[in-house]
Amino acid sequence: MMRFSKLFFILVIGFASCKTDDQDQVQEKLFSLLDSTQTGISFANNLEFDEKFNVYTYRNFYNGGGVAIGDINNDGLVDLYLTANQKKNRLYLNKGDFKFEDITETAGVGGEMGWSTGVSMADVNGDGWLDIYVCNSGDIEGDKKQNELFINNQDNTFTESAREYHLDDKGFSTHASFFDYDKDGDLDVYLLNNSYQAIGSFNLERNERGVRDSLGGDKLLRYNGKFFEDVSEEAGIYGSIIGFGLGVTIG
Repeated sequence: MMRFSKLFFILVIGFASCKTDDQDQVQEKLFSLLDSTQTGISFANNLEFDEKFNVYTYRNFYNGGGVAIGDINNDGLVDLYLTANQKKNRLYLNKGDFKFEDITETAGVGGEMGWSTGVSMADVNGDGWLDIYVCNSGDIEGDKKQNELFINNQDNTFTESAREYHLDDKGFSTHASFFDYDKDGDLDVYLLNNSYQAIGSFNLERNERGVRDSLGGDKLLRYNGKFFEDVSEEAGIYGSIIGFGLGVTIG
């Protein structure tokens, strides 16, 4: 019995450590790392901190940026938009064969705010062309936190129109998801915000969840054909100052 146990143990170890040539070939074909010199995508979200602005003064300092993938010029190739926290965002046009062209400057989509977070591509105005909605946040003094909406001009250029569509939210926005929640044929949006108040400053004896906050809470915005209107309260969406949203998915 003892000899049988030893033999069984040796066989198990042998099978567990074996790999066939076919398995190695399959694993090698799953993904290939492409160099930036080949793709043309040289984006890097580099952060610089000082005594006034760092992870201690802004808790979301290392949360990162966002990525949106979509065909902005309807040529059948998906393009890339990447947000940077402290630098200009970048839009890369897919030229085919894994080669991309940086058209940020000519497209006018670099962004003018202080700290970009999430980004979504969606046909916001229903004209058949993808637009770009950028969430902005950060512990930035002054009026530089408004979200930006870049409407597609159908010629590889965009026009910033967030105020016109009432999407220039001034909260600490993290991300936005567009979807037709009322099934009327156009896109509405769920806007995920992060509280601007320090966690340690809350009174733990008070229940703040049901108290709506204009800047700190999440929002559900319905498109009425001209602009987006806040329907959060009537829809039953919590929007209090204790919201610390980091991600949102529609299903």
